[in-house]
Amino acid sequence: MTESKLIIEKLDVIIKLLAMNQIKGKEIGEQIVLLSKLGIANKDVANILGKSQNTVNVTLSQYRRKKNE
Repeated sequence: MTESKLIIEKLDVIIKLLAMNQIKGKEIGEQIVLLSKLGIANKDVANILGKSQNTVNVTLSQYRRKKNE
């Protein structure tokens, strides 16, 4: 493993830990929206929260629909 790849992996872990701190105590829908707003990819949001990527996609779609009403 190259040094730059190792650094990227460590930074990824740090980002996920910081994201978890931001969503602590919030409901799952709000957690998904907040993580998405932080720029975390849907598949990573699903991994962080232990949910399916479909759940994340549907939740974000519902959020956008409500926001546009």
